[in-house]
Parts: sequence; C-alpha cells; structure tokens
Amino acid sequence: MGQPPYQPDPPQWQPPQQPPDPPQWQPQQPPQQPPPQRPPPQQPPAQPQWQPTPASGEWGPAQQHWPGQDQQHWPGQDQQWQNPPPPQPQQWQQPAPPVLPGPTFGTHLKRAFDWNVAKIVTAPREEQQLEAAGVERRLHGLYAWRRSTLLVALPVLLLSVVLNFVQAGQNDTSGLTGFGKLLNWLPAIALVFVPIGALIVLGNWTEIRRSSKRLLICWIISIAIPLFVALIPLDFLVDIGTRRQVILNNGGDVRTFDAQVLLTRLGLAVKFALILLPVVLSIPGGVLKGAGRIKSLFPSASLPGWFIVAVAPFYSLFMIVVFVLIDQILGDAVLLVGIALLALAPWLFVIHRNVYGRPLSVAESDGELTRASRWGGWLTLGGIVFLAIFMIEGKVGQEHVVSGDSDKSFFTYVDVLRTVGEVLARGMVTAVVFSTIFLFLVYAEWRMMTQFTGDIKTEHDAQISALERYMVSRAAPFDPSDYPAQWPDAPEQATWTGPPTS
Repeated sequence: MGQPPYQPDPPQWQPPQQPPDPPQWQPQQPPQQPPPQRPPPQQPPAQPQWQPTPASGEWGPAQQHWPGQDQQHWPGQDQQWQNPPPPQPQQWQQPAPPVLPGPTFGTHLKRAFDWNVAKIVTAPREEQQLEAAGVERRLHGLYAWRRSTLLVALPVLLLSVVLNFVQAGQNDTSGLTGFGKLLNWLPAIALVFVPIGALIVLGNWTEIRRSSKRLLICWIISIAIPLFVALIPLDFLVDIGTRRQVILNNGGDVRTFDAQVLLTRLGLAVKFALILLPVVLSIPGGVLKGAGRIKSLFPSASLPGWFIVAVAPFYSLFMIVVFVLIDQILGDAVLLVGIALLALAPWLFVIHRNVYGRPLSVAESDGELTRASRWGGWLTLGGIVFLAIFMIEGKVGQEHVVSGDSDKSFFTYVDVLRTVGEVLARGMVTAVVFSTIFLFLVYAEWRMMTQFTGDIKTEHDAQISALERYMVSRAAPFDPSDYPAQWPDAPEQATWTGPPTS
C-alpha cells in the first residue's frame, strides 16, 4: 500500500498578538515660557479600540465616523495638538495722574483787585496748563489775573444783563413808534456782548492773541450801541408832529403840549445819562487799571506809566462832570465829600509821576509802586463809603434817595444795584481789555527803539538835545556838534537866549 499524501499538522491556536500601546501625544511646550491660560479641561473622549485594518491587516485604531466629522472640532483641539500661541504681554493699567489743586474763590477775588500782577502766584493746576501752552513764566501772573478778573466779573455781568432786560420790559412803550420800541431794547442787548466776550476768553484763557481781539470786539459793540441810542432824538421815537396837529385840529392848548414835550426831552436826557454812566466811568478807570498792571509787570517800560499820568486828570474831570447833575438834584454834604475823594484819587498818579514815568528795576518797583498806589486806594475806598452812607440815609426834602418804592424815592434798590454792578463789572472787563492793549504797546515800543538807528537816530538825538537845553536852562551853551553837518539850517549862535522858535 502506498503512503497517504502529506498533510501538515493542524495549526496550533495562538492568542492574537496584542497591539502596542498607543503613543501618548504631548503638546509641545515652548522652552522657558509660562503655560498659557487655557479653558477648564474637558472630559477626553474614550480611547479608541485597536483592531486589524481590513485593507492592510495591520493593527490600528478603529475608524469611527461621526456625523459632520470633517467639520467638527473638539473644544481645545487646536491647543492640544498644535503649538500654543505665545503668551500675550500683560497689560498694566497706568495709575491715574493726581488731581492738582486749583485756585479757590477767595484766590480769584483777591487777584481781581490786586494791582501788582508780578507778585501773583499761580495754582499748581494753572501752572501745569500754562506750561503746556508754552507761556513764558514772567507772564503767568498776567494770565492768572486776567482769568480771575473775568471770573469775578462774569456773575455781576449776568445779573446786570437780567436787570437791564427787566428794566426795559417795565418801560412804557405805548406811545413809541416801532423804531422807538426797538431802541428801548438795544442797550440791554448790547450789554450781552460783554459776558459773551468774557466767556470766550475764559474758554481759552491760556491763549491771549485771538481771545483778546474777540473780547475787544465785544467790548466795542457794548459801548457803541448805547451811544448810538443816546444820539437818536425824541422825534424819531415819538411822532410829535402828528400829535401836535391833532391837538391843533381839536382846538387844544398847543403850548401845554410843547411844555410836556420839553419835559419829556429832559427826562429822556436824564435816562440816557444814567444808561451811559457805567460806560463813561469804566473807560478812563480801565485805562488806569490796565496800564498799572502792565507797569507792575514790566517796570522798566515808561509808556504805561506816562499813560497813567496823562489820563488821570481827565478821569478826575469825567467823574466831576458825571456827578454834577446828581449833586445839583440831590445836593448833600456827605455826597459832596464822597465825590471830592473819588475825584482827588487820580491826581495822586500825577503827584507820583516820577515813579510811574521813569524806568524801574524789579527790586525798585516793589517798594516805589506800592507806596505810590497805597494812598490812591484809600481815597477811593473812602469816597465809596461816603456815597454808600448818602444813598442809605440821604433825603431830599421828604423823599428818600434810595428805597424800595419808586414813588417815594429818586432811585430804587434795583436801580442802584444795576448801576453799581454794571460800573464794577464793566470797569474790570475794561481793565482786562486795556492791559492787553498796553502789553502790545510795550512790545511795539521796544521793537521800534531797537530799530531806531542811522540818520533818524542822529537827527532825533540832536532835536532832543536842543529840547534838553531848553528844559534844563534857557541859557545853556550851544554845541554845534549836536547838529549833523548835512543840515543846511544849522544855527551858528553859541548860546540860547530864549525858547526855541516854532
């Protein structure tokens, strides 16, 4: 028998080979960098089961297909399997700058009446604002005084505007023409421009050129409109001719009508005099105050001082003329003393003309200008006190000068408050206006003196030399070298025998 064919042994069963452990994927950390802030860890998905791949017969993780697998991303997947973004630098919050203290109301009030601008000390907040605007330190006192003066004057100006509108609304305009009714409101409207100009300056108080020009324009408008209204005669306000013709046609007394018209004209003149009183008193007073502030700031400049000396007598005469009408109607000894003190105060500038008119150093100005201005301030304060006493206790016949009833007095408290407030506020604003004017004049004077050279300077020196001989001594010897050789009419006399002929 043959052998059966070869048959291999049946395969021995062996357990399937366990696949190797899946690799543990660790995110790559950048060296020496703090770990980024990650969202709270979430539960990782279940570990995939390893099984042979049908295509290759190799072991690998089972493929699981989920709906939208290509679009689905596990939370934090990018952070786990990719390099994390570099940490963002921490934003440190800058501490808020400290709030610097500013001037108080008492400081503003003191500055507004302080004549020595060079001694004004600015508050830390004002100092910071002026330094940021590039203002020279020498001018800091002027800027601070300018701001404080307008801040003190602004509430008084607003109150005066309100009182003027109330007064205009109480006026009887039933017999006036349309133009006359319009003129009744124009003085109150004109006063509105003054606080508008003050607000413009206060809004940008660290800048002086453009704001000063706008304040000057508003100030001129507030003065020009009342002057225009005061120049309009009564015939433009009331149709006098028509009324007179009606009375004549009805057989009325024309002489009585003419007498009433004359009384109306006189009353209108007194009314306009009271309206223009603050304007007239504020202009020369503002010139003196503005020039005095610039003289204290630049004591070496002579121009502001000579303006003070020249304007002071006219200010005294203006004050006397204004009070003549009041003194003749309400004549009283107390009123007369008050007017005399107010009129005498400006003459002290003339008495101390050698102080104001000559160049001074900063050290000299502290003592000289203080002594020269001290008595003027006391005389002005004394005159105001006497006027206040007269207004409170004064009587003319059986009527009080000032009371709450217009039928029992010449003036009401509202009239006095309106007039005094407007005079005070207008005077302060006018001082600010003229201080800026004199500031530019001082600069213009210095600039022209530096350019004063050549033949013009030679001729000027010769002319002033002749004037000096006349002022010092009329018999002073003549020096021919004072006159340039090109002058054909140079005198050949050796002495002066009298004043130079014109």
